[in-house]
Amino acid sequence: MPETKSILIIETSWSEHSEDIIRIRDAVFIREQAVPKNIEMDGKDAECIHFLIYKEDDPVGTARIKMGGKIERVSILEPHRKKGLGSKLMKFIIDTAKKKGLEKIYLHSQMGSIGFYKNLGFIEKGEVFQEAGIDHVPMVLKDE
Repeated sequence: MPETKSILIIETSWSEHSEDIIRIRDAVFIREQAVPKNIEMDGKDAECIHFLIYKEDDPVGTARIKMGGKIERVSILEPHRKKGLGSKLMKFIIDTAKKKGLEKIYLHSQMGSIGFYKNLGFIEKGEVFQEAGIDHVPMVLKDE
């Protein structure tokens, strides 16, 4: 029988869980992807809704959404990728955004993540552009 680990996803705030959020984003964006710290820590966290995904009791992923519907900073620690956690996190965020009545749900996808977001119902909506020196494409959740 395969080993099952308990997964928990929470909606939270910057003031409640900033240490865990910073630790994950620092590992993924600053150290792994070489995003400058001043770009990654943009001063907008207090105005966003944050999400954390836990495996057992360890926070292994995070994301945030702005009240305008833009999902940002989606990140899963490297050892926990390709195991469905990112999809679970995104589905939770999308459900939360819909419950809050956000009319448009969108994001800026890195090129290597386009397929991941397409599988969640996002479509490309615009031209490739650079953000923090990394190519991105705008994507929007298609109407259901």
